[in-house]
Amino acid sequence: MTKTAVDQESQERGHRLMRALAHPHRVEALHILNQRMASPKELSAAVDCSVSAMAYHVRELEKAGMVELVREEPRRGSTEHFYRGTGEAIFSEDEWAQLPEPIRAAVVGVELKLTGRLLSESLASGAFEKRASRHHSLHESLVDEKGWNDAMAVLTEAMERIIDIEAESAKRRLESEEPGVPLAVSLLGFERAAD
Repeated sequence: MTKTAVDQESQERGHRLMRALAHPHRVEALHILNQRMASPKELSAAVDCSVSAMAYHVRELEKAGMVELVREEPRRGSTEHFYRGTGEAIFSEDEWAQLPEPIRAAVVGVELKLTGRLLSESLASGAFEKRASRHHSLHESLVDEKGWNDAMAVLTEAMERIIDIEAESAKRRLESEEPGVPLAVSLLGFERAAD
């Protein structure tokens, strides 16, 4: 594929992402659907919006190729549709740069809200301290532009490897029937406020 074709494909994906994530409810729904299968009815309760609004949001995510229909069940004269995420919620640096600031802010806001909820639930249940091998770190430093770019590349590589580990683990769990360990990973790298 030529560089022009790759750039055009990246721009088209950026536009699809921008349309798909234009509403915070879609961002929350996508996060849930990348974790498990759910219907718009179930999502509406989790995200606190009407079923009809959530059905619209899910259709928009489906048009963008970010979710797919996996099952239909008859329900009292209608049909309940169940969707799952397609894993298309990870942005390249170029795609992220194409998104308008309000959409980027909404995505980050939802992710931070979900991170806070998951961490609070883990601490409250005692699950956070259950394993000595869990990881938590905070490091502040001062770097040049190359150092910034290198640090962001390490974080991106780490998340990509974690996604690979999840896929490898899923295959092993199918064979062993091991129930699995619920893992949450949140990587943050950001410019802090000036001193």
